[in-house]
Amino acid sequence: MEEYIKILLEQIRFEKAHKAIGDEIRAHIEDQAEANISEGMDKATAEKKALEDMGDPVETGIALDKVHRPQLAWEFVVATLAVTVFSIILHIFMTKQLNWGLAFQISKGHIVQEGTMFVFYSLVGVAVMLLLYLMDFTTIAKYSKIAGIILLISYFASLYWVWMPNPDSVDYEIARLFNDLNSRVDSLMFLMIPIYAGILYKYRGQKYGGLVKAVMWILICTFLLSFYDGKYGFETMAITMVCMLAQLTIAIKKEWIKVRKAPAIIFIWSLLVLPIISVIKTFSLYDFWYEEITIRPIIRSAKLFGRGQVSGDSIDCVEDINILTYISTTMGIGIAIAVIAAILGLIIYGLIVTAKTKNQLGLVMGIGCMMWLIEKVIFNMTFGFGLFFDYSSASFLPFISGGLRFDGLLASYAMFGIILSIYKYKNAYAEHVDISLRARSKDMGV
Repeated sequence: MEEYIKILLEQIRFEKAHKAIGDEIRAHIEDQAEANISEGMDKATAEKKALEDMGDPVETGIALDKVHRPQLAWEFVVATLAVTVFSIILHIFMTKQLNWGLAFQISKGHIVQEGTMFVFYSLVGVAVMLLLYLMDFTTIAKYSKIAGIILLISYFASLYWVWMPNPDSVDYEIARLFNDLNSRVDSLMFLMIPIYAGILYKYRGQKYGGLVKAVMWILICTFLLSFYDGKYGFETMAITMVCMLAQLTIAIKKEWIKVRKAPAIIFIWSLLVLPIISVIKTFSLYDFWYEEITIRPIIRSAKLFGRGQVSGDSIDCVEDINILTYISTTMGIGIAIAVIAAILGLIIYGLIVTAKTKNQLGLVMGIGCMMWLIEKVIFNMTFGFGLFFDYSSASFLPFISGGLRFDGLLASYAMFGIILSIYKYKNAYAEHVDISLRARSKDMGV
């Protein structure tokens, strides 16, 4: 039997799937052999007959190789590139239409238009997406605890600058270092979503102790992400917390953490209530006053299709938070709704792609990434239509606006890159996979 399995596995090029396939074939042969024995055959004859029923090991191995080879969701990639082209055209159009322009100083005496920068970062984003596609998503899970701890410690250290009572008294170079650290780490905190999926997977098989540790990760992230430039950053905190709670809910339902499901799920979601109440109390009347004198009148004056009564020059943060406001007043609310529908359709397609994987780790990680994008769309939509405003937010519309320093644009493509990696191995990996640091696996897929 072992010689048969060895020959069969030699035909399968994706080595990471060998163990799972070998175990599955071995179990199938043993089950068939036991069935033959129950029919009166001796053990040797029963096993020989079971192997004959499996067919030629080379032919069987070649057939399994076609099933378990890495794949690429070409339709998903084409749809993403189509949205990329549309967003590039939109930003080039905006740069030409706005009288005051959108420009960035990249160095002393060198000014680059926002449209040009958006094209550059869009191409970088596509490169990031393809790079993460080449990477095995289980690598993120394998080093999840280490990466999560480093990310949180870095973010906590960066808050030293935010909480500093008198930053002017600090040496200029040190102050600039902390300021740069805060801006860079803040941009990377979206990585906690895929990282948390790996952390949860490492708690698989644990009981209430695992649940407590999983909840502690959520609470620590919530506390740290609540601060943005010294203010209560509701959007980042809420989006990250909801994504992590959803991932933990799936982990409980999949019995990664063996606890009573209904009470545990009710308990973890109740954690969201207190932060929401706290942040509502911190909102000032300025927020509602701001949206009433700026965004809402612009939306009211917009037409269903065509240019509205308000010029795009009158809109603040048009390239990020209020890009939907700009689209509504220059092209029509109908076009803005169509843009939202296109982005949500692309993200929902990503959810469908994720749902096709039989690997539970990929499922939880992918759903977390897609939920992050969906929540970003919802928040930006409420800002753009004047339904809600948070002056501490650096909101963006995935793939359509760049976000602060274009970090939101790159994060959007990174999330899709992880989804492509999950889809790539949707048939290659079994339901569960070994992500221990001792496991022999390559970081880069074939």
